[in-house]
Amino acid sequence: MFITPTSLSTSLTIIVVLKELLMMAVMVLSLNCVTLFVLVIFLTDTVVTSIEQTEQKTAGFSTDFHRERRSYETRRNKNHSAGNFLKTLPAGHGAIFLTENSTTIVAQIGGTAKLPCVVRKFNNGVVSWIRKKDSPPTILTVGVGTYIADERFLVEHARHLQNWGLVIKHVKPEDAGLYECQVSSHPTTSIFLQLTVTEAVAEILGAPDIHIRAGSFLRLVCTLRHSTEPPSYVFWYHEERMINHDPGISVAADRSSSVLQLDEADTSHNGNYTCYPSNAIPAYVNVHVLNATEEENPAAMLHANSSDISTALFISILLALFLNALMAFDR
Repeated sequence: MFITPTSLSTSLTIIVVLKELLMMAVMVLSLNCVTLFVLVIFLTDTVVTSIEQTEQKTAGFSTDFHRERRSYETRRNKNHSAGNFLKTLPAGHGAIFLTENSTTIVAQIGGTAKLPCVVRKFNNGVVSWIRKKDSPPTILTVGVGTYIADERFLVEHARHLQNWGLVIKHVKPEDAGLYECQVSSHPTTSIFLQLTVTEAVAEILGAPDIHIRAGSFLRLVCTLRHSTEPPSYVFWYHEERMINHDPGISVAADRSSSVLQLDEADTSHNGNYTCYPSNAIPAYVNVHVLNATEEENPAAMLHANSSDISTALFISILLALFLNALMAFDR
């Protein structure tokens, strides 16, 4: 039971009225009763003083209570807004994640896939990566630790950027699929990223056969298709021997191609050439160096241009038949 200021005031009013009634009654009381009356007055004053002191303490307690409550609410609101930004943001992916939802990442077989997950600053909650195609879904990482027994998976955390990217080394075809970056806030919030895995393939321009004259310039261009990262190296082979550093041969490479150059080709350069990138399926081409001497040139050129000669011969026969028919008509 609590004593309120209203109940205290009412009690004081009743006591004062009783005191007045007693003072009026003293006039009709005998002298012996006067002593009793004085005793009652003394007791009444004592009770009033005690009640007034209780009222003051109650009022002071109420004031202190409200002051402490306002102070607590002020500190709570300040800490809540400054230290837990995650909870005060509006609902939605954009309130927590800076990485766009439904992002597609492409990686090649044998390469490294990096799935970004940039979040805004927060004081609580843990970032986890989950592979969704499994049944049930597989937890890959929790915080900065790898949860599964596969060392290819790890978290690349940059504190100043708030990036919790998932890194997959030595990508395999079965790594393709949907991945979830989840923040264990209340409620839990996630974004989803799709990983597409491709296979890089090398391709030599002019393949499968290239014909050049002896003594001319040989240039082989090898390009990479479906490549998401540059190869560590590109080796060129003539038959079974690597020729990158052979005399008279130069090799120039960039992120997506490699070029082999030979100043003066001769018949010793005939044969199969292979472009072998470190991270792509190799490509092949057959080089035919044609000797320019008068004894070998007609046969070689006939072999190189047999399709063109056949076409010209066919046209010549048609033209002869047409002229014969025209002359017979004039007769």
